[in-house]
Amino acid sequence: MSVESAVGPVVGDLANVVVHLLSPDNTERQTAEELLGTQWKDARPHLLLAGLANIACTHPETQIRSLAAILLRRFAAKLPSNAKDDEESPTLWALAPAEVRAYTQNNMLQALSQEANSDVRHKICDSIAELMIENINSQLEWPELLNAINECLKSPTPQLRESGLRIVAVVPSLISDKTTPATAAPIFAECLSSQGSEEVKVSAIHASVMYMIDVMQAEGVDESNAANPTRNAFSQLMPIILTTLSSLSDEKNIVEGFSFLIELAEADPRLFRVHLPTLIEFVSNVMQNADLDPQTRQTAAELLVALAEARPGMVRKVPQFATTVVPLLLSWMAKIEESESWHTTDDLSQDDDDNDEDYVFAEQAIDRLSIALGGKTMLAIAFTLIPKLLGSPDWQSRHAGLLAISVMGEGCRDIMIDSLKDITELVIPYLRDPHPRVRFAACNCVGQMCTDFAPTFQSEYNDVILTNLVPLMDDAANPRVQAHSAAALVNFMEDADKHKVTPALDEIVRRLVGLLNVTKTYVQEQAITSIATVADCAGKNFVNYYPAIMPVLINILQNATDKRFRLLRGKALECASLIGLAVEKEVFSQHVHQFLEILQRIQLEPKEDDDPVASYLLVAWARVCKVIGVDFVPYLGVVIPPLIKSAAVKPDMAVLDSDESEDKYPEDEGWEFISLGNQKFGIKTNVLEDKHTAVEMICTYARDLEEHFVPYVQVVMETTVPLLNFVFHDGVRHAAASTIPLLFNCMKRANIPNEQIFVFWNDVVTKLMDFMMTEMDPGYSSHIYSTYSECLQYLGPEFLNQEQMTNFVAAAEKQMDEYVKRSMERNASRKDVDYDEEEEEALRMDEESDNELLSEMANAIHEIFKIAGVAFLQHIQPLLPKFKMFLTQQKDDVKHFGLCVFADIVEYCGPASFQYSAMFFEEFVKAVGSKDADVRQAAAYSVGICAAKGGIDFAHGCIAALQPLGAMILAPKSRSMDNIMATENAISAVGKICAAYPSVAGFDANQTLSYWLNSMPILHDEAEAEISYAYLLSLIESSHPAILGPDNSNVAKVVSIMARALVSDIEFKPDLEAKLVQALQAIIRAAPNVNPAADVAVERHHLLQQKLGL
Repeated sequence: MSVESAVGPVVGDLANVVVHLLSPDNTERQTAEELLGTQWKDARPHLLLAGLANIACTHPETQIRSLAAILLRRFAAKLPSNAKDDEESPTLWALAPAEVRAYTQNNMLQALSQEANSDVRHKICDSIAELMIENINSQLEWPELLNAINECLKSPTPQLRESGLRIVAVVPSLISDKTTPATAAPIFAECLSSQGSEEVKVSAIHASVMYMIDVMQAEGVDESNAANPTRNAFSQLMPIILTTLSSLSDEKNIVEGFSFLIELAEADPRLFRVHLPTLIEFVSNVMQNADLDPQTRQTAAELLVALAEARPGMVRKVPQFATTVVPLLLSWMAKIEESESWHTTDDLSQDDDDNDEDYVFAEQAIDRLSIALGGKTMLAIAFTLIPKLLGSPDWQSRHAGLLAISVMGEGCRDIMIDSLKDITELVIPYLRDPHPRVRFAACNCVGQMCTDFAPTFQSEYNDVILTNLVPLMDDAANPRVQAHSAAALVNFMEDADKHKVTPALDEIVRRLVGLLNVTKTYVQEQAITSIATVADCAGKNFVNYYPAIMPVLINILQNATDKRFRLLRGKALECASLIGLAVEKEVFSQHVHQFLEILQRIQLEPKEDDDPVASYLLVAWARVCKVIGVDFVPYLGVVIPPLIKSAAVKPDMAVLDSDESEDKYPEDEGWEFISLGNQKFGIKTNVLEDKHTAVEMICTYARDLEEHFVPYVQVVMETTVPLLNFVFHDGVRHAAASTIPLLFNCMKRANIPNEQIFVFWNDVVTKLMDFMMTEMDPGYSSHIYSTYSECLQYLGPEFLNQEQMTNFVAAAEKQMDEYVKRSMERNASRKDVDYDEEEEEALRMDEESDNELLSEMANAIHEIFKIAGVAFLQHIQPLLPKFKMFLTQQKDDVKHFGLCVFADIVEYCGPASFQYSAMFFEEFVKAVGSKDADVRQAAAYSVGICAAKGGIDFAHGCIAALQPLGAMILAPKSRSMDNIMATENAISAVGKICAAYPSVAGFDANQTLSYWLNSMPILHDEAEAEISYAYLLSLIESSHPAILGPDNSNVAKVVSIMARALVSDIEFKPDLEAKLVQALQAIIRAAPNVNPAADVAVERHHLLQQKLGL
C-alpha cells in the first residue's frame, strides 16, 4: 500500500486531534495530547509524520496548518518511547521508511510553494529546515530541496525568496556543501539588494551571516592570506550587508539585522576589520537618533561592544572606536530622570524596572568595554570627560561620572591603581554632595574601589575613607544613602587591616546599631550585613560589642516572623553566626544553645521555594559547627538531610522551539535560555546556587568533624560523586571534587576497614581517571589532579595499584600534549595582527591556568612516587622525554614542572634514577642560575636531593654544582624576602653534598663545611631547616673540627646560628627542638662568655630566655 493510500483514511482523525490541541478547554486539550502520544507517536509514528505533512499542506484552516507544521518539526526529532535517551538512538525521522520520508518531504515542498499566509509559511520553512537537519544527521539525501531553494532564491516573488533564505539560515550547509563562497556570495548579494521587501532583506542578512559562520568554521580561514578566495568573497559581501541594514526602516527589522551581525561578531569578528570605521559611524548615528526605540539603539551599541569583547586587539587598533563610543555611552549614563519613588520606596527591587533604560545599558557597556579593551584605551578618553561630568551643575552628570569610575575599575585596575591618589581625591568630596543620589553614587564608587583596588585602597586611605563614609549613616532624611554607605563599608571591611580599623570601631558600631532603629526594612537588613562584616574583620576585637548586639539579633530571629521580614531574618542568621566565629567559643557560649534552638525551629518551619532564609540557614549551621567543633555532632541529624536534598536537586530544564514564547519561564524565577539552531534550551538557575552552597557546607562539616562525620559518608559520597560531572555550574563540581578526599579522611580516621573503603574508592578513582583523560578545561583538570593527590594522601599505599598507574600515565600524556597545543596557539596569537600588550594580559591569564594544571599534575606524580617508588618508574618511563622537553623550556613555570618531576624520580627511586641523569642533571645545575626565584629554589632542592638520595654516582656532578650554588648564596639581595627561600635551599643543598660525599677523592669536605656553616642560619624554609639542623647537631656531637674551628673559634658562630633558629618562626619537631636546646645549653655551660642573644632581635630575647630556661 502506498503512503498516500495509508494516510488518506486516517488523516481526518489526526486532523481532529490537532484541532483539539487548540481547544481552550484544558481537559479536551490534555486528552488530545495523550492521544497524539499513545495512538500516534507510539502506535503509528510513520503515519503521524506523513499525516502531519499532509495537514500542513492541504488543511483549509491556517491555524491547523501552522500547528501541524510545528508538530511535524517536533516529532521528527523525537526519539521512540522505548529508546534510550542518548546520542546513538535514532529519531522517528531516521527510523521512518524511505517512502514515508519522500511523501513527507514532497508535501512540505508543495506547501512551501503554495502557502500564502506568512506566519504559516515561516512554520513550514522551520519544519523543512528541521527535516533537512535530521537528514544530515542520518546521512540521508534530499536533492529536491536544494533545487527548490535555488528556485526560491531566484524567484521574483519576495515571499519565496524570503522562504528560501529562511531555510538557508537554519541549514547553511545546503549551500556551503554544494557551492564555493565565490559562487554563493553574488546570490546573497542579489537578495540583499532586493527592492521593496524588508523581510527579504532581513532574511538575506540572516542567511548570509549563518552561511559565513558555517564556512569560516568549516574551513578555518587564514586571514593572513590576503588572496584567500573565501576572504575575498566575504569582504565583498560585508559592505552590502551593512548597506542593506542601513536601508531598513522598520525598527523590528533593524533590531533583527543587528542581532544577526552580533552573532557574526561573536563567531568571527575579523570579518568586520576593514569595515569597522564605516560600522562605527553607522552605529553612532543610530545611537544618537532619539526617534528610535531604546531597544534599537541599544542593540546597535551591543554590536560594537560584542566586537570589542570578541576581538579586543582589533578594536584597539581603530582609534575612533573609543573616541566615538565612550562619549556616547557616558552621555547615556547621564540620561537618568529624577524619581520620587527612588527616595520613598520600601522595595529596592523596583530599581530593576529601569533595566531597559539607556543609562543602565550604558553603565554595563562601559564595564564590559573596560574589561575587554583595558585601561590604556579606555582611560585616555573617559578621564577627559569624567571630570567635566563631575563638575556639572546637573546632578545626573555627577551621578554618571561617579558610576563610570565605579564600573571601570575592574577592567582598568592596573592603570588606575597608579593614579589612585588622584582618583581618591576626585571621588571622596562627592560623599558630601548636596544631592542624595550623587552621594549614593559616591558610596557606590567608594565601595567598588574597595573591591577593585584592594587591599591597597584600604591600606593607604583607611582614615580618609572611614571619616567620610561612616558619617553618611547619619543621613536620616535619605535612608537609601544610609543603607548604601553601610553597604560600601562591607566592601571596605572585606580587605581592611583590622589593626587600622580598631580605633574607629566604636563609631562604626554605634552608627550601625542606630540603623537597626530605622523604619525602612532594607536599611535594617543592610545594617545587619555590615555588622557581620565588621565582626568578621575585627575578630576578637569585636568582643566588646557582643553584649549589645547579640541579644538584638536573637530578638529579631525570635520575633520577626512576618513574611516581609524573611530577608531580615536571614541576614540576622548570617550576622549572629559570623559574630560567633569572630568572638570564638568561650564568648559565644552565652547564646550558642539558644541560637541552635532557633536554627532548629527555623529548619522545621514550612518555607516557600523563594524564601531566602533557607540559604542563610545552611551557612549559619556550618559556622556554628566551626565554632563549637565536636559539640555540634548531635545536630548533624537535623542539618545533613536538608543539605543532601539541596545538593541532589535537579534543576528544571526546558527545550523550546525558536519561535516559542518564554513567558512561562520568567527570568525573575531564575530561567535562562540559550539558542542553538532552531531551538532554545533553558535551565532554572536559581536552584544552582543553593546546590553549590549545600555541597560547600557538606565539605565544611567533613573537614571540621572528621571521624565524627562518618555516619553520613555513604549518603554524601553517593550524592557528590555524580556531581563531578555537573556541567551546569562550575562551583558545584569544584565543591564536589573538594569534598571527596575529606570523606576518605573521615573513614580512615574512624578506622573503617579498607575493604569497606574500597567500595567507594573503586568508583571514585575510575571517575577521576576518566576526567584526567577527557577533561580539557585546565581549571577543572587541575582540581581533579588535586582531588586524586589528596585521596592518596589520606588513603595510603593499599589504594594505589598497577592499573591506576597505567591509566594515570596515559592521561598525563594526553594532558601534556593538550598543554603543548594550547601553548602553540598562544604563541601563534602573539604573532597575530591584533596582538598587543593588553592581549598579552589575557594570554598570561590562560598560561596561569595551564601552569596550575602542571603544578597539580606534579603534585599527583609526587604522591604516586612517594607510595610506589621505583615501581612507578616503569610506568612513567615513556613520558621521560616529554618531561625533559618541559625541563628545557624557557618559560619558568614550565621548567619548574620539569624540575619537580625529575626531583621526585631521584628522591623516590634513589640510585636507580642515575640511568636517566643525562636527561636532567645538567639542566638542574643550569637552573640554579635562573633569574626566577622559584626555579632557583626548585633547582637547588633538586641538586640537593641528588646528593641526599641519588647515591655515589651523582657525586662528581653534585660537587661540581657547589660553585653555582655558592654564587647563588653570595649573590646581592640573596637574603631578600623574594630570594630567601631559594637561597636557603642552596645552603641546604651544600650541606647535603657534604653529608653524602665526605670521603670522595678530590673533594675537600672540611673546607665546604666551613663555607656551609658561614652561610647559615636557615630561618624560613621549615623542611630544609629540619634537615640542616639535624645535620649540624650530628657534626657538633662528633666534635667535627670544621664546625668547631681551630681552638673552638667557631663556637660563637654556632651558638648564634642555633639561637636565631630557636626564636625564628620555624616550628621544629619537638624532639629536634629539644636536641637544639640541649646542645645550646651544653655549649653555653662550656663557654659561659658566649652571649647566645648577641645576634637575636631584641623583641625575641624573652623567647630565647624562655626556651633556654635562663
